[in-house]
Amino acid sequence: MLGSCLRSVQRGANPARNVRAFSALTSTSTSAAPDRSLWDGLFRRSAMPRVDLTLPYPDLPTIEPPRSISNDVHITTLPNGMRVLTADSSSAIASIGVFIDAGSRYETTPTRSGISNFLETIAFQSTKNRSHFRLVREMLKCGAQIMCFSSREHTIYAVDSLQEYVPQAIGTLADVIQNHAFDPAELTEAVENYNERLEGLKNVADVQIMENIHKAGYFNNTLGLPLYATEHTLQNMTPSVLNAHMRTFFTPDRMVVSAIGVDHEKLCYLVENEFQNLPKPVDVASITKSAQYTGGDVRIHKPDELTHFAVAFETASWHDKDLVPMCVLQMMMGGGGSFSAGGPGKGMYSRLYENVLNRYPFINSATSFNSIHTDSSLFGIYGTAHPQQAQKLVEVVSEECKRMAGPVNAEELARAKTQLKSAVLMQLETRGLKLEDLGRQLITYNKVKSASEICAEIDAVSASDLQRTASNMLKTRPSVAAQGDLSLLPRYDSIVDHLRL
Repeated sequence: MLGSCLRSVQRGANPARNVRAFSALTSTSTSAAPDRSLWDGLFRRSAMPRVDLTLPYPDLPTIEPPRSISNDVHITTLPNGMRVLTADSSSAIASIGVFIDAGSRYETTPTRSGISNFLETIAFQSTKNRSHFRLVREMLKCGAQIMCFSSREHTIYAVDSLQEYVPQAIGTLADVIQNHAFDPAELTEAVENYNERLEGLKNVADVQIMENIHKAGYFNNTLGLPLYATEHTLQNMTPSVLNAHMRTFFTPDRMVVSAIGVDHEKLCYLVENEFQNLPKPVDVASITKSAQYTGGDVRIHKPDELTHFAVAFETASWHDKDLVPMCVLQMMMGGGGSFSAGGPGKGMYSRLYENVLNRYPFINSATSFNSIHTDSSLFGIYGTAHPQQAQKLVEVVSEECKRMAGPVNAEELARAKTQLKSAVLMQLETRGLKLEDLGRQLITYNKVKSASEICAEIDAVSASDLQRTASNMLKTRPSVAAQGDLSLLPRYDSIVDHLRL
């Protein structure tokens, strides 16, 4: 209707008359019916024939219904010990990942500190069979996307490509894992780029806080070892050291190949044929020790507009019966920034929003977090505030920590369980996250739980489970990490007193 009026104006009609007419037609007054002549003058009936929109469009082929997707996961252990996992997908894109049980927790000597994270930056450089330029050109020709990332426990090489290029993708992953050249010129450039990256990370407070909370929690062992290399340890990244690390940890018994959208038999055949030059398994018992939780205090005092403060406790690992209750507890605590646009999934009714951010305007942010590992985990709260309010920030956060072991409202429990199930299911809709979930499950449990099984475990969580989990973690020695202006932040022993039940 409005479009007709505008077209009339463009044809040279009287604008004032059109405005008056349109106002008369759209008037909400019910005292009189609109003048029919106005309708006839402004709006003409279309000469186009009416079409029933429920009828199929002529001369178009019939669209076949989408094929059903099986939720089954297929797992095979190859003769060399590698495990291969596939899941079906309706997408034309295949995602493949090689998961390796190698991370910073195993870097127990100074010469290897930060080596996994450094390997991440040079993962797809030159190999003994092809140059970096050729490798990149071949992947671009296939339209493939390659990536590598590391954590405290795992190193993951991954590629996304069209299904028809799966053989090339597998061949590339096998080449960079088995035949890396570690060209001296490329290593020199990589060290320079890594140093620039380190300088940038120094100013990212949340990265430093999470690094230091692990350092405080597992002082000088396993999960507390540095994730990142330093300017000093980068000097040790020589071809011999890098090759020795890969020969030690990149062995078939410590590797899982996970794929989505690839035929299982085809993937097993390709992996068995391409990964023939992996080193034989070696005894790594001396450097794969269990995590020893210590608790402690790590602080970095530097000029900043905020005081960054985090406190954490040891809690359920991937294999612990309290793992799911701990995850529900983390959703119940929630949190975020002092400003949020709200909306579904924003956690505006979580405890940290209702009890902290909505009641104490001086607190800039308050967020619960967990860091889950094979044999230990951390659960904590990370908050920021103006340096003058550091003491109050510690008090407020400590009170919320202690309240976790108290009564749990039925409504907030139900909300947290629903949010956790939603998060699990929505993440599995993303191909990359689903690939990572499948690979990590297999390398951790040697099996894969379905989404329905996980949701059933979430549904079974009770208020007493949350109270037990919180009480057990609060009995452990606190781990504290702080950064920024710490002049008014309480001493560690004072923080421990605040947290005592």
